[in-house]
Parts: sequence; structure tokens; C-alpha cells
Amino acid sequence: MDKRIDISPRLRAMLDYPKFVGPTRLLVLETEYFFDKSWLRAAESLGWETASVSSAMTGGLTRDQVAAMFRTVADFKPHFILTSNYAGMDEGGLFARFFEDARVPYVTWFTDTPRMILYNRVVHCSHYSVAATWERGYMPHLVALGFEHVYFMPHATDPHLFHGAARDTHVRDLAFVGASMISHAEEAWEKLREFPAIAQAVRDALDSGRMTRAQFAKGVETIVEPWLLDQCAPRERRHLELCLVYEGTRRIRADLIKRLAPLDIEVYGDPEWKQIHDRCFGDVGYFDALAPFYQSTQININSTSIQMATSVNQRVFDCPAAGGFLITDAQADLAELFDLDREAVTYRTHDELVELAARYRTDAHARARIIAQAQARIAAHHTHAHRLKALEGYLRDRFA
Repeated sequence: MDKRIDISPRLRAMLDYPKFVGPTRLLVLETEYFFDKSWLRAAESLGWETASVSSAMTGGLTRDQVAAMFRTVADFKPHFILTSNYAGMDEGGLFARFFEDARVPYVTWFTDTPRMILYNRVVHCSHYSVAATWERGYMPHLVALGFEHVYFMPHATDPHLFHGAARDTHVRDLAFVGASMISHAEEAWEKLREFPAIAQAVRDALDSGRMTRAQFAKGVETIVEPWLLDQCAPRERRHLELCLVYEGTRRIRADLIKRLAPLDIEVYGDPEWKQIHDRCFGDVGYFDALAPFYQSTQININSTSIQMATSVNQRVFDCPAAGGFLITDAQADLAELFDLDREAVTYRTHDELVELAARYRTDAHARARIIAQAQARIAAHHTHAHRLKALEGYLRDRFA
């Protein structure tokens, strides 16, 4: 029998308040994700009332954190609760059942594959749980787990952090900011050492080209033989998926940097980049240094993680909003988010990327025009306030 928190008649009376009547009230479970503060700023810009409670990205909550969450729900009376990647939720689904009994919509925004976060657990699903995902490819999986409400919510930008005009002069010509994924992949391979058959299946899938964005989103059973997966415990299967993502992304990024090395690309991120390229430097802080970095770079390069079949990452919005020029891989969702003829420059192969980088290095007018047009699009449609407003409309239709 499911364990539930007993809701007393007094607490029941406190929780029986109308949702989405008057100014919207948003409660954010704050973890270590960089979206938390942006959501609060975006909600306040919409005239909403906001509250937040400290939560945890991984592991359990402290007694004080649990008490603060329950107290805030009862006192603040949120219209809905928002967090990232199911952070703050217990493995057994106790909090999910509390929010269900309290009749408070709980929204988690997945920006990593939910298969590796939820596994196949269905204890979190209820009429009041909403799975938002930045990647449409995972929507069938969320539905299969039992989520009644599955909502597509792409990335966006925080104009408080990312704003500025295009510059005429630049500190560097060509740059990529991001993880090499080398240490991530090494750790994933190490965890598969005790499962040699699985490790070999992962290696074969990567070497043969079966591991693609589209296939991964459909499920690892389309990449690795189902009979082998049937032998995997949840822990082993998670390591398998992590290895596919980390090693697959590592290979793409290593090849990208090697191809752009003759153009003297600078790479910023982890120390392991030294194994790939000589011109590598330290990480760039997201909150204080990344926006001016984008703006002061003549051409910024984007490479999307292989776990994303069609969706786009944060850089597609942050870089232009900061006044930076971006060349990005041609993810299918871009065509819905931007006018590709005017507001974005995309590549499909690394050969094409090399040609585009060489071309735009000598065309300052085109760079400035594309940045300005992309900024107008982002300001009108792609801020976190836009995403929250659309999400609120979705929730209001179902829970008001």
C-alpha cells in the first residue's frame, strides 16, 4: 500500500484554496540548477507572487527542509510548484502523493533525459503531477510511465543575465565553451568494467553508428540488443545510458574541435581539453562571465548533446541575447523557434561548419544583422517569462 502523509482536517481546510484565482502564486523548489533564480525573476516580471524553499538536487532533504516545504505550501498557498529534473522529490514518491492529496499542481522541467532520472518508477505520477520536457523525443516515455500531463517547454533565456549589443571589436576570433565530456565518459566506462558484455555492446553501438540522437530518444532498446538489456538491473541500465550519452557527445565534440583547430579555435572548459587541443583555457562562469564572453567573441560555436534528438540547448538563446554571434548545429526545433534565413546560422556537418566559420569571420555586417534579428525574436518570444506564461496557461486550463 502506498505510504501517504496524513492530512488533518485543519490542514485540509488550509489547503482547500482556489487555484489560479487572482495573481498567480509560484513556489520554486531551489536546488543547484541555474534556472531557479531566473524563474523567480521571470515570475516577478509578470506580476506574480513568488516564494522558494531550499531543496536538494540529489539525495534526501533534511528534516528542516521538509518542514519548510510543508509550511510554505500551507502558508503561501501556491497555484503551482516548479522544479528541475525532479530535484527535491523522494525516491518513494511520498511528496508526489502529498501534492496530489493537497491538490497542488507540481511541475518538473526535465532538461536531461528523464529515463536516467526516473528509471521506470511510476510512483510519481498523479493527476496533479506535470512532466515538462525540453525534448519532445522523451514525451512517449513520460506518457508510458503514467504522466497524465506531459508538456513541451523548450529552453529560453534570462534577459537579466544575457543582454547587450553586438560589438565591432573582439577579444578572440573563434571559441567554444563547454565540457569535453572526457572525464564523464571515463567515469561511465569505469562503472561498466564489471559488466563487460554491456560495455562491449555500448562500444559496438557507438562504433557502428547505431547510437544517434533520434535512436537514443526512442529508447536504448533500439540501440542495444533487448536480450542484453533484459539482463540489466536498473543501476546497470542507467550506467549504460550514461555511457552512451557521455561517450557519444565526447566523440562529437572532439571531432569538432580537431576540425576547427586550423582556424585557431579557443576552447574553454575542463582541463581534459588539453588532450584534444593546445589552445584550451579554464571554465567560464555562467552567471557573471558568460554573457560578456559571448559578446567579446567574434564567432561562438555550439554543439548540442547527443541526448537531444530535435531540441536546442541554452546557448541558442543566451549567446545572441548577450550580443554574441553563434553558429549552431542544425537541430530540427530551430525552425520553430527562429527564422533560419534571417536569425540563425546552422551547420549539418563539421565540413560545413569549417566553411561557415571561415566565411563569417570576414563578414561583420552579416554577423551584426543576424545578431540584431535574433535578439528581436528572443525578446519577443523566448525569455523565461514567455515560458512561464505559456506554462501557466496550460495549467490554468487543467487545474483552475
